[in-house]
Amino acid sequence: MSRNIFYLAPLRGVTDYIFRNAFETHFGRFDYLLTPFIPTVKGIVVNPSHIKDIALEHNNPLRVIPQIIGNNADDIIMLARHLYSMGYASVNLNMGCPHPQITRKKRGSGMLPYPDFIDAILSRIYSSIKQPFSVKVRLGLESVDEFSLVIPVLNKYPIHEITIHPRTGAQMYDGTVDLDAFEKYYRCLKHTICYNGDLWSKQDFDTCRRRFDTVNRWMLGRGVTQDPFMLEELRSGVLVKRDLATVRSFHDEIFNRSRERLCGPAHLLGKMKELWAYIANLFDDPHKVLKSVQKQSSIDGYSGVVDRIFG
Repeated sequence: MSRNIFYLAPLRGVTDYIFRNAFETHFGRFDYLLTPFIPTVKGIVVNPSHIKDIALEHNNPLRVIPQIIGNNADDIIMLARHLYSMGYASVNLNMGCPHPQITRKKRGSGMLPYPDFIDAILSRIYSSIKQPFSVKVRLGLESVDEFSLVIPVLNKYPIHEITIHPRTGAQMYDGTVDLDAFEKYYRCLKHTICYNGDLWSKQDFDTCRRRFDTVNRWMLGRGVTQDPFMLEELRSGVLVKRDLATVRSFHDEIFNRSRERLCGPAHLLGKMKELWAYIANLFDDPHKVLKSVQKQSSIDGYSGVVDRIFG
């Protein structure tokens, strides 16, 4: 087995370029980082507001992978070609987003009950695009049984890599990942596989690594966002001290750079509260910490609470 390769999962509203760069400054490098999805716009190559996060002055195009969401092949191809022309080496298609406002439009995991629909889209994409183009999926929208009909479709195409989150879209992030279904299905695919889902600790990682012996690509999302020291721990195999001074420095970089970029205190506070929904878990009483942050309605009040939290 070759070395383990780690990806940062896209978390909308959290893992923008400011977060990605601050994380790597303080906690180490991912091999690859997926961006929160960029939606296609019918008949338009790209909406400029949708690609601010992937401006090259903030991103390494060899390691950052822009993710597209859409269900029209021509629009996907137009956007992907634009991303390649910017210098990005690889592009990913989101076929896993579970949010109802996405799935009801037959996007994200809303595509999975329709293998013929997926086939038609992938046929157009792979006849038009020769650069690395990967997909991220769940195991179905309502049932993991749906994926059995998707596998023959995926196996028809030279997909660069398939990332699998072993839940259904209907589950959202509730319940547990279906490791039995993942094991059953990933071995039927002809592609390089990346595992994603509920990697909260080194113990979770070790369990999956032992069980899925041919997988060496791992996408970390909510787990590494609430415990950013975990990346180094998985790479080194040894326990890493949770140093709150490092977390403070990480927080301050995100706060200061977001303050320069965002419009007004309400927007900034909203963004920082999203971050605290994760990093509060590094403290002894996460609920109390998060509640104290969420109560704040001014930058001064927020800054005072943060000072008290970090002591």
